[in-house]
Amino acid sequence: MARIVLDKVSKIFKGPKGEEVRAVNNVSLAIEDQEFLVLVGPSGCGKSTTLRMMAGLEEVSRGAISIDGKVVNDVEPKDRDLAMVFQNYALYPHMTVYENMAFGLKLRRYPRAEIDLRVSQAAEILGITPLLDRLPRALSGGQRQRVAVGRAIVRQPKAFLFDEPLSNLDAQMRVQMRMEISRLHQRLAATMVYVTHDQIEAMTMGDRIAVLKNGEVQQLAGPLELYRHPANLFVAGFIGAPPMNFFRGVLYGNSDGLHFCGNGSPAGIKVKLLPEQAAQLESRVDKPIILGLRPEDVHLATDSPRTANGSIVEAVVELIEPLGAETHFHLKTGQHGFICRMPPAEPGKPGQKVFVVLDLTKCHFFDPTTELSLTKPG
Repeated sequence: MARIVLDKVSKIFKGPKGEEVRAVNNVSLAIEDQEFLVLVGPSGCGKSTTLRMMAGLEEVSRGAISIDGKVVNDVEPKDRDLAMVFQNYALYPHMTVYENMAFGLKLRRYPRAEIDLRVSQAAEILGITPLLDRLPRALSGGQRQRVAVGRAIVRQPKAFLFDEPLSNLDAQMRVQMRMEISRLHQRLAATMVYVTHDQIEAMTMGDRIAVLKNGEVQQLAGPLELYRHPANLFVAGFIGAPPMNFFRGVLYGNSDGLHFCGNGSPAGIKVKLLPEQAAQLESRVDKPIILGLRPEDVHLATDSPRTANGSIVEAVVELIEPLGAETHFHLKTGQHGFICRMPPAEPGKPGQKVFVVLDLTKCHFFDPTTELSLTKPG
């Protein structure tokens, strides 16, 4: 297997007027041997372009890419020993499953016995042995994707590159294939780089996740680290479903301590910060700030609407989404709309006034100008 390093890599395209368009900007990553790294971000953030530069399908404008310590900027794709699995399967329609999987090995003039062995082993791993004599048109989407993965496996490459391989599958098949690719990583102990726009795929599959926006890495960390300690406003809002709630406001101090007051009407959110938060944010008094809180850290109050630390606020129910295992309450207080995640049996109806408990031990604070995190909750 392989260790892949990107050192200040950029990809610059020419715009319609000859201007520079940076698809990838100064990206540095070290993908360790046998690691499963996920590149995640919205459409157009540069994640697929980054993957294609690793594969050699796009030329590097600036910086260097190395595999096992060797710079490969000028090495042809076929000589990098990387296997890429595409979103659109890219199977030859006139070839059987066996022939599709064996084609690359035949081009490299492997012995027939070696080809048979590798194809049969890959087919067994992926559960497609009964399909080896079928043509692609006789396969489902999930089966075609398994064949595409199998074609990569038989090469026994240094690393696997996946470019949104599950995007064309339905929801149930995506879950199944997600599990199969994760099992495949464990079984092969292979280096894998996986591109997706789906943050659930990223969270459930990656050893580490690189979150990209506008061609730049916003944060590189393990799934739970990203979720619990987002580096900035974008990561906080992108990772998590439903996304983190954000409240814009200002900090003010009085004899009782430091308080957050949301923008808008007097009925908006007002809470008192915990002592450790106040100590970190005392320099932000009378300055704009953004408070972030995940939906599971917002709870409907069932008792007194007042607490010593002022963490209970009044809100109006706008929408209720029952999802079976849980219910999402869409609420509004002042000018702030937010989501509360509750157990499935929690009663309620639109227009109802409720009291909401905010778990201040889990809240985040962000600078509205730089969008960087200002605190780390416990």
